[in-house]
Amino acid sequence: MTTETTHAPSTRLSRLTEDPRFNAASVAVILINAALIGASTYTDAGWIVHAERACVALFTTEIVLRFLSARSARAYLRDGWNVFDVVIVTAAFIPAWQGVAPVVRILRVLRILRLVKALPELRMIVDVLIRSTASMKHITALAALSFYVFATIGVKVFGSQDPGNPLREEYATIHEACFTLFRVLTGDNWTDLRYEAAAFYGPHAWIVTGFHVLWIVIATFLLINLIVGAIINNYQEVQEIEHRRRQNLDTSDRRLAELAEEMREILALRDAGRRG
Repeated sequence: MTTETTHAPSTRLSRLTEDPRFNAASVAVILINAALIGASTYTDAGWIVHAERACVALFTTEIVLRFLSARSARAYLRDGWNVFDVVIVTAAFIPAWQGVAPVVRILRVLRILRLVKALPELRMIVDVLIRSTASMKHITALAALSFYVFATIGVKVFGSQDPGNPLREEYATIHEACFTLFRVLTGDNWTDLRYEAAAFYGPHAWIVTGFHVLWIVIATFLLINLIVGAIINNYQEVQEIEHRRRQNLDTSDRRLAELAEEMREILALRDAGRRG
């Protein structure tokens, strides 16, 4: 049977890491680091490199303080955002060898995403998107089925190899037809596509018009609205969970440790009074 190794977090350290001013300072450093990364795309000045190293040192200090204020290593790493912090900041210490330099540069840019953890509102939006991804599997299946059906119909109806057919390349294969349908979904010059095809098909131009209008109605007005509705529904659920969490008594490991520390101080004062 294994037990989780714990340590008694300092009450002062816990209060420090939870202080709004501490979080504000963390956000400020992240924004400064983001500005430095942007500036490095214009110049390779040495002061930018030194300033970035200072930001990394502050990030590392922040992680160490938050780790020490946690009840245990497992409790700290149980939060996915803390794991994200450790990975992103640790990447800054990887030497930029020839083979891994592009990867290191990408991870360097990802340090800006620490802003999501620092701002509760952004973190809630990311949580909503993650929850929505899990709940949209049936909508995704319906969208994939719709794409496949319309792409197959498009290849069969408009995939004629006639040199004058303006839709020949757009509906030559299933994957090209899917890309064409995606273009139509985004509104990318689909009207020009329709008028060119109408001129070629003559009296049967209504087939081209009806096909694309039906696709726009299904994809834009139904599928997209279903996706938006799922996200809004999950956003409301996350807001309710956050509201209930704020209303409930704080029973987190950190708060329990603070209460235990305060109780020990009270008992110590009582014992000292008895001796006096």
